[in-house]
Amino acid sequence: MADQRLKGQEISIRIIQAGNVVGSIDAISAFNDTVALELKEQGYLGETVNRFDEILNGFGGDMEFHVVKSDWHSLVESIIARATRKQPDLVFNVVRTDFYPNQDTAIYTYQDVKWGPIPTAVASRGDYVKPRMEFRCEARPVQVNALP
Repeated sequence: MADQRLKGQEISIRIIQAGNVVGSIDAISAFNDTVALELKEQGYLGETVNRFDEILNGFGGDMEFHVVKSDWHSLVESIIARATRKQPDLVFNVVRTDFYPNQDTAIYTYQDVKWGPIPTAVASRGDYVKPRMEFRCEARPVQVNALP
């Protein structure tokens, strides 16, 4: 029997602000994760092959979601307040939890994320309103809870 694979239905995404879950970011249609590694390459005289190294430039991702309630605008306004230094001490964490079919879990905590552009698409009369949020951070600890 083949092992079951992790699917989107087994993933939960939460945005935490001041210790509280931000509401109405629950109809997430896509989430992309990035480990921002940079590959360095250098060739030296007298050597026949280049040498390689990598640098970690942080973590991040982006998500798209469908608007369910108007309170998602509060998140955007909080992000703007921090970016304009009206509330510079605001901290946002993005938490992704993977619930594996064998009951293992992995919790990724993107700490103190910084946000990029937040475009909103309204493609047609029949399509859902779909904001997209991009974020980056310096630390993303992972807590894996594996059953014996």
